[in-house]
Amino acid sequence: MKKATLLLALTATGCSWLPNSSLDYRDAEVREPIQIPDDGVFIGEQPLYSVPRQEQRLVGKQPDEDRFEVPEPPQLVTLDAAAGQEEDEPAPEGESAKAMLARDGNGYPIIMMSTRYPWAWEYVGEALEKTDLEISDRDREIGVYYLKVPERYELGDDDAQLKLSHTTNGIQVAVLNEEGSSLVEKTPGLAILESIYSELE
Repeated sequence: MKKATLLLALTATGCSWLPNSSLDYRDAEVREPIQIPDDGVFIGEQPLYSVPRQEQRLVGKQPDEDRFEVPEPPQLVTLDAAAGQEEDEPAPEGESAKAMLARDGNGYPIIMMSTRYPWAWEYVGEALEKTDLEISDRDREIGVYYLKVPERYELGDDDAQLKLSHTTNGIQVAVLNEEGSSLVEKTPGLAILESIYSELE
């Protein structure tokens, strides 16, 4: 009976009475790599599970060290409602359209405007009203005026799109085909933009 009790006690305690040698590898001796003769070939010179040198081995965290603290998430920024309203304000009286007739990197004519998008939209709309280009529709959200183009511009089509786009240099105005899939030819595109540019104040 005593033997059975002793055996049961040892089973319950498991191997806790055995010495813990799980970290003995830290004191293992590091030997230099094997030297291969000049006329020999060794495949797999890099070990898959190499033991780092003594000074490169990890050291367990000491109990008195501070515990890792999870950083707090960044605070959300509350946008000022008035900031969004400023974008919808009409252009101030006497303000210039700040427009320049130029060409893009491929030589296509464009108008560059260094002003806010809502103001550029307003300036371009007012300029179009003074030309013989007819506005058939408009979509301010995507920045497109849909135009009916007279024959004198030699566009080859009655319809075109005038597209306003945000760029790093300001608002770019370009003439697209009826589908809005590509720029129109340079000559009619320049004629249309010159007509609009001449009416921009």
